[in-house]
Amino acid sequence: MRFVLPKGRLFKGSLEILRKAGVELKPPENRELIVKNGKYELLLARSFDVPVYVEHGVDVGIAGSDVVEERESDVLIPLELPFGKCRLSLAMPAESLTEIEDMEGFRIATKYPNIARKFFERRGVDVEVIKLHGSIELAPKIGIADAIVDIVETGNTLRANGLVEVEKIMDVSALLLVNRVSQKVKFEEINRLVLKLKEAGRNDV
Repeated sequence: MRFVLPKGRLFKGSLEILRKAGVELKPPENRELIVKNGKYELLLARSFDVPVYVEHGVDVGIAGSDVVEERESDVLIPLELPFGKCRLSLAMPAESLTEIEDMEGFRIATKYPNIARKFFERRGVDVEVIKLHGSIELAPKIGIADAIVDIVETGNTLRANGLVEVEKIMDVSALLLVNRVSQKVKFEEINRLVLKLKEAGRNDV
């Protein structure tokens, strides 16, 4: 069975819950991106690529619900996992706080252009969305955006950059993703894994 896990904040939790479910995956050494371990194979990918890998053939993956929502990949999601909890929020500089309904024409910097657009469309507000790949908090500081849509865990990064959380867009947690073909071809193996992960998750809560 092939697994794809995200580099970054969800990696450790993903390895841990899989281990509790009886799937021992060795973390890659050096710059390895694929590690074979008995009957398992582990691929390491950027978090935003995990749903794409699963959609196109990797059996099982773990990704944040923010990434799954943004990517809109055609995958099965049998389980929410008990880690990686945070939120995706709209934030802006404390000195220029504005009601969402008054943000017409504002520039919004984000790694999540789809989610940001849909959020403002639902509110009937037309904004310009600027896609960035990192350090989103910088954008208002240097004047290229009026507000940001980004992940918030503790709020410390926002505060350090003079930003205030205006509204939560969605809660985020880790999700188990399964390839649709694998679910049919490896039905029993994947079902067993889902049940064991569910059990491991219950013990974690």
